Amino acid sequence: MKRILLAAILVLGGVIGMQPQDASAQLVWRVSVKFILNASGNRPASGGINTDTEVQAQIDLANQILDAHGRGYRLQLTEIVDVSGVSGWYSAEINSANKSALELAAEAAPTTYAWRNNAINIYINGDDGSAICSFPPGEEIIFVGQNPRTTTFLHEIGHFMDCCHTQGCPCGSCAAGETGECNTIPGNDGIAETIPDLECWSQNQIAQWTYGLNYNALSASQQNKVDEVFNNIMSYHNTRNRLSPDQLDRMACASNGARSNESSGTTWFVGAQSGDEECLDINYLKPSYSTAIAAAGGGDIIMFRGSQYDYTGTTTKAVTLRTSRGSSILGTLAAAKLAMGDDEIDAPPPPELPDTDDGRTGP
Repeated sequence: MKRILLAAILVLGGVIGMQPQDASAQLVWRVSVKFILNASGNRPASGGINTDTEVQAQIDLANQILDAHGRGYRLQLTEIVDVSGVSGWYSAEINSANKSALELAAEAAPTTYAWRNNAINIYINGDDGSAICSFPPGEEIIFVGQNPRTTTFLHEIGHFMDCCHTQGCPCGSCAAGETGECNTIPGNDGIAETIPDLECWSQNQIAQWTYGLNYNALSASQQNKVDEVFNNIMSYHNTRNRLSPDQLDRMACASNGARSNESSGTTWFVGAQSGDEECLDINYLKPSYSTAIAAAGGGDIIMFRGSQYDYTGTTTKAVTLRTSRGSSILGTLAAAKLAMGDDEIDAPPPPELPDTDDGRTGP
């Protein structure tokens, strides 16, 4: 875990007071899951996600992955509902047109469809497809069939929170025999820090495109950049267990704004934009800790970006301080040197990410 040195505690009159419960502040995304029943009133008899246990496993793995990033982002499963009387959707193909039509039907008859305007609505049917999601603003539904991966919920919620595929926003799987964007040329995922990727590429191919070397010949930092897309939740590769800092920032942006109805808590960013985070509403991007803490409410998160931030004063609000790009110093540089005895501030290694290799590609 990276850490924040509260150097200001050594500055006369500049004490930062934090309360024990501050450590528990979370950015919570509420999730409502609905099973569409068949004409006999039953869920699918088989498949990859036809039981409450399988739903809970998706939520638990998503939270395990999110926890490992230390951002305080969490999914909260609010309910699992069996929806009867709309069996026409039970065998509907998981595609964009049906997803949009189901959304319109649910919003027009919220009681019948158990539609919630304060949660991420995930509908599960008996089709043998995987899943399809909605991007903000305007689209509001996730539609899932019986061929999901163990990380499908988090992948689709990544889309819901405005993240594209690492292989490019319009791209899915490589098409056999086809060339051009999405097939032999990577698309743009809107995140500058993630290097180019394609669904059909190996680690060596990703490395060769950007660095001109095979994976094993790269430096540790270069291998990490390859791993960042090859193991990315928003990719179609076999193992998906991580998100980049800018992807996490984009998700927080959506949570603060277009997806605020489905969210509890706010993340306030301190300092200038350091990457591809143009989505950040200026209201949530503050030039200093002083302005961020003035704007924050109790239970919010204040996110630093691995730097030193001048501050002398007293904080009494119950907020959580986090850092996303290395250790951060809050106070004065002189106080930091005094506190650390001029030693380097080292961050312990990050938590180990879970192994999510399910031998599959796709959503």
